Formats: sequence, structure tokens, C-alpha cells
Amino acid sequence: MDLRRLESFVAIANFGSFSKAAKAVNLTQSAVSQQIREIENELGLLLFDRETRPPRLTRQGLAYLDTARAMLRLHRSFVESHGRRDVQGTLVVGAVRSALTAVLPNALHILKQSFPHLTLRLINSGKLSQDLTQDVRHNQIDAALIVGPPENTGDLFWRTYAIERFFVIAPKDMPGTTDIELLSNGPYLRFVPNLAIEHRIDREIEKRNVTAVPEMELDTFESILLMVSAGLGVGIVPELYIRSADLDRIRFVPFGESTFYRELGVITQRRCRKMMLVEALLSALVRQASQAAAAFK
Repeated sequence: MDLRRLESFVAIANFGSFSKAAKAVNLTQSAVSQQIREIENELGLLLFDRETRPPRLTRQGLAYLDTARAMLRLHRSFVESHGRRDVQGTLVVGAVRSALTAVLPNALHILKQSFPHLTLRLINSGKLSQDLTQDVRHNQIDAALIVGPPENTGDLFWRTYAIERFFVIAPKDMPGTTDIELLSNGPYLRFVPNLAIEHRIDREIEKRNVTAVPEMELDTFESILLMVSAGLGVGIVPELYIRSADLDRIRFVPFGESTFYRELGVITQRRCRKMMLVEALLSALVRQASQAAAAFK
């Protein structure tokens, strides 16, 4: 049984709704719903009565809740008590530039506290998500933090740790109150277009019938944030970057539809010899991303 599915199941029981549970475990509501269906298929039981609003636990679901909580509790107890502090060796992790926010160093700090004898190597090579995925596949690195979900990963293990909305950011004195008005007033500071996410942003802009002519093309979200803070135009950045922004100098509004977001996740080989360490890193990332999201709201 996938422990992350169990965590989602318990979160639904704790929060009383799929939507609140999804926020708590930092996944989309559809992803959480899929996890529950997978548990039900595996058990051959109906855990929720979906005729009610919100869905309520069935009798079988209530019975399984105690089992799920016990399994998670036993897993945490085992990991904490079986020599994790004596783990040695090196964990090599790659990361796309846009994943290098405060969430990552905080998670790495937690990992080092849990495994004080572990050597961490973080490789910020400037590579794209698909390149880091290939590095994982060819055993050049143990895991990678990428923007996903990736394609053609039957041989790899992928888990999301953060789901982010995008926001239009603009100088404080820029006229306009909506994403369309701010982008139309420009100048537009565009994320470098050879990255996959930029093409998604382009398509969303076209869908909303906005004419945004780029005045600058920048290859990091940090650059866009700096230029906007200096009053040089408007840009589009993920939520994690706004949390570190100087809100005395910029303002922000959601960009596009609520379904327009990006997923950050960890990818590794399914039979990775260091899976315990990767899982520990993933858990720390999920926890840090959830805390950051809660503080932002």
C-alpha cells in the first residue's frame, strides 16, 4: 500500500472534505480522489459514500481508518528507531532552477538533522526537467526536483510535493486590477521561451486574448521578480516566488484559470537503493511546502 495514499485518506477523515485534505497534503483534489479510488480498488471496498455532500466515510471506511492510522504510525516509528542517524554515504540530487526556493534548503536541513552522517550533493546544473529525468534514468544522480508530471516514466518513481498557482506581478503604481489589465499595461517581462512552462504561459495568454509584447526575456523567475521590483514591467511567476518578494514594492493577482498551475516533484528510479533517503527528502519537502502555502494564505 502506498503510504502517500494512506496520508491522503487520513487527511480526508481529519479535515472532513476532499478539497481541504488536498490542500493539507499539497495535491490537487483530483489527485486525491484518484488516490482514494486506487485504495478502494486495491481493497475491493467502498470507503466513501459519494452520494452525500461532502462524501462521508462508509462503515468499511471507518473501520479501515483505524488501520490506516496505525500503519502510518508504525511506519514513522520504524523509520525513527532503526538506525537512521547512523546512515552514511552520499545522496546526489539535481534540481531545476525554478525549484530553488526557500522550501528546498529548509527540507535539506531537516534531512541533515535526521541523517547527520549523510553527505548531500545538490547539483544545480541549469538543466531542464527532461534532462534531469534522463540523468536519473542513467544513474548519474539519485533523484531530481523537477517540474512535472513527466512523460514516459514507467521505469521511474514520481511524486508531487508542491502545486502552485501562477501570479501576475507588477509594480505598486502600475494601473489595473486584473491579470489581463496588468499584462496589457506592460511592459511584459517574459520567462525565457525555450522552457516548456513558458509555452504553457503563452497559450494561456492567447486564450485570454491578451496582447503582451515582450520587452525583456529572462531565464529565471528571480530575474523577473527583481525587474518588476525595480519598476521595469510586469511578469508571471509561480506562487513560491511571491512569498520571498518585497510586497512594499510589488503587487500580484492570480494569473489565468484556477486549473492553470505547475507541479513540483521528486523523481527517482523505482528500485533506487537510496529510496529511504529519497522518501525522507520528499516528506520534508511536502511538509515545508505545505507550511509555506499555509503562511501565504
